[in-house]
Amino acid sequence: MPDVPSDPKDVVRRFFATLGTGDFAAVGEFFDDDSVWQVNDVARGLPAQRGRKAIIDDFLQPIREGLFEPGDPKIEIRSMIAEGSRVAAETTGRGTLRNGNHYENEYVFIIEVDGDKVRFLREYMDSDYAHSTSAGAGSTGEGADEHTAETLRRLGHD
Repeated sequence: MPDVPSDPKDVVRRFFATLGTGDFAAVGEFFDDDSVWQVNDVARGLPAQRGRKAIIDDFLQPIREGLFEPGDPKIEIRSMIAEGSRVAAETTGRGTLRNGNHYENEYVFIIEVDGDKVRFLREYMDSDYAHSTSAGAGSTGEGADEHTAETLRRLGHD
């Protein structure tokens, strides 16, 4: 039986469900060396993360483990529209930060899917809210994993 192409909206649903587990090995399966994750935070000039290793090790894992309580944040998909391989997903991210603050931010993701892989993802959010709510939540103090601490500093979380 020939392979049936994956529905891009189904790939995005599975991606966000997996992301919410915090299982970085499973999340990494959605990316390859050509994948790109770009946060649209122009004021801070955040670079795009390129390739599975950079996306997981240098971005997602330090943010989740450095800023959020274990198991957070969770992403709720509120709506999706698709055209060909591109999906626009309107979502809400919720969780508890290490500083005790409740986090609830609205996101829009534009995701290009290729088979079962996320080829390109652009993330739009209220970055000012994200930075102000998470202030003081980062694991940048004594004893913090230096890679996580440096990543959080680079992303504006001193």
